[in-house]
Amino acid sequence: MATVSKVSDKWILIIDDMEGMRSQLRMSLSSSGFAKLHVVANIREALARLSANHYDAILCDYSLGDSTNGQQFLEYLRTADLINRNTIFVMITAEQSYAKVVAASECAPDDYLLKPFTAAEFNIRFEKLLNRQEYFTAIDQASDKKNWPRLIAECDKLLANRDKYFFDLCKIKGAALLRDNQLQLAEALYREVIATRPLGWAKLGLARTLAKLGKKAEAEQLANEILVEMPQFMAAYDFLGNLLSESDNKKGALEVLMKAREIAPGTMHRIRELSTLAVSTGQPEIAEEIMRETLIKHKHSPVRQANDYAVLSRALVDQGKTEDALNVVQDARKIFTDNDSNVVLAVTESTVHHAAGNDELAHAALEKAMSTGDMASFSADALVAMADACFALGREEEATRLLNHAVQNNDEDATIKDKVHAVMVAAGKDASEATALIEASAAEVIKLNNEGVLKAQSGQLAEAIELLSEAADRLPNNLQILGNATLVIALDLVRNGKDPVKLAKCLAYRESLTKKSPSHPKLEQIDGMLKQLKA
Repeated sequence: MATVSKVSDKWILIIDDMEGMRSQLRMSLSSSGFAKLHVVANIREALARLSANHYDAILCDYSLGDSTNGQQFLEYLRTADLINRNTIFVMITAEQSYAKVVAASECAPDDYLLKPFTAAEFNIRFEKLLNRQEYFTAIDQASDKKNWPRLIAECDKLLANRDKYFFDLCKIKGAALLRDNQLQLAEALYREVIATRPLGWAKLGLARTLAKLGKKAEAEQLANEILVEMPQFMAAYDFLGNLLSESDNKKGALEVLMKAREIAPGTMHRIRELSTLAVSTGQPEIAEEIMRETLIKHKHSPVRQANDYAVLSRALVDQGKTEDALNVVQDARKIFTDNDSNVVLAVTESTVHHAAGNDELAHAALEKAMSTGDMASFSADALVAMADACFALGREEEATRLLNHAVQNNDEDATIKDKVHAVMVAAGKDASEATALIEASAAEVIKLNNEGVLKAQSGQLAEAIELLSEAADRLPNNLQILGNATLVIALDLVRNGKDPVKLAKCLAYRESLTKKSPSHPKLEQIDGMLKQLKA
């Protein structure tokens, strides 16, 4: 086993519903030098621990007796960013079939152990994982901060060694190049890997790159080739389904995801996509079957969302089952009490009442949703959902205002713009009208930003701060506005001296910008100015 000095400061979380196995793992780890151990019996206790502590490794039993198994819990932790990239996750299972489960999964653990296993076997496997964790530390830290340029640089340092982790590093670097929109470099990397060894992840990475380069026909062809060669490569199904959906071939996308479901039950993300596609293609009975089965299966699971119940409710409405649809909303309210969920469920209730011909109740439910906060506090999906309900009830002016805000507050998100376009077309608007609204909304915020920048450049700092700050507070996810507001305040502090109120606002904006875009190009300039204040 690794030396005590290496492991004694490692925090380990053990999750197992069997007391005997918890004791066995605790004894094995303690005898190997691990001193910081937390042991829990279920997912609820695990989430409580994870909210208060950072863990270097998680050992989780596959069968937790909690409706949600260890594989689904791992998916939830990683997709919700509840654990760092370098957190080791080891699955422990007595099921020989788990090898097939993990082979079909795009969210695999770092390793898995079949019961029964010896302490010596466990120690050898765990030592290798700790060594790998140490090797990738700098890369993982950059990944957690979403600092893609730094992550790429760290990969390049290690790639020069051409060691046993060479292809792992290529895979990580390729994904980072895609995230950083360095598409030509990503394409070259993936082609180089494929020429050396035709690995599935490299082929899929190339397909994703081609799609982002606008070569969608080539990407689709490559994805189909991947699935012929590797029919259990689930991530390829997800990619192809998404590609077809974006190309407005929703029936084709549904067929692809249904094929995937025949192979493996699928992640919650795939189930949501499949159910939504089924509703949008006029097959609500499929969405009802899949989502109802999933929600029953995950009855006590944290992987559920209020929107899952909204999709089920919509599927029921489209079949004329409005009473059942209302019951689904009421059931969801017993589970989800947070603000975002309240908005989703109130909008869903409005839609059900409207379908049932109860427009007075529909208006009341919609008002309840819209009164839970201002537009800046709503997610883009919530804004789009509220706009959809507004259109249904003839409240077009409010719908347009909501969609305008969704576009302006998410100006770099093509997915949101597509959703805005789809809602307008579904409401009976011409496609050109939908495109015009999106373009006008984007142009309006660009004009506002440019006006603020020009005022700053002409020395009108007070006016620039007022204009850009108001915009940043109204559009907290517009990174261009947020970056310029932070920069202008920092410039004012340098020129006119420290002001506690302005400094606090500047630092708050900077923190928000850093969380949303750790490698934002304006951060270096902002930090340079703030350093001048300390000098």
